[in-house]
Amino acid sequence: MSNKKALRKRFFVDPKVQGGLALRIALYWLVCLLTITLMLLCWRIITGPVRPFYTHLDDLWFFNGPAIVASLLLLPLVVVDIVRWSNRFAGPMLRLRRSMRALARGESVKPIEFRGNDFWQDFAGEFNALLKRVQEGHAPPAPEQDESVAQNEEEPVGAATA
Repeated sequence: MSNKKALRKRFFVDPKVQGGLALRIALYWLVCLLTITLMLLCWRIITGPVRPFYTHLDDLWFFNGPAIVASLLLLPLVVVDIVRWSNRFAGPMLRLRRSMRALARGESVKPIEFRGNDFWQDFAGEFNALLKRVQEGHAPPAPEQDESVAQNEEEPVGAATA
């Protein structure tokens, strides 16, 4: 990869992860909006003059409608920002997963390099070390045996121990 900052071509690369984050943001927004609306309604009923309930609802929209509309207009910006930000961890995992699948199929795989501001930079290094070992044809190291087991294997069958 060159020293120039590589630009992303797509930001929405993992619909399951990034779509889940976007949906969660929208649900948090809705819960916050409902909570604030109910709290303001209760506050106006408790502190205001005694009036029919529908007048409180009219006042609620009159005083808080602009804030509700403004937050609704900002919601898409927040969702887009989360999708772009989440690409910093979803993108590297997608590339790592693709390379692992190709390696498992026996295909030729190039070492991977994540962009400078991506998360999980250490995964690229660890994957590349494993890739090098696999491509060189090295088998994984054998597990170490217990010394007493190794000694027993060397003794002839039926030998007396002193």
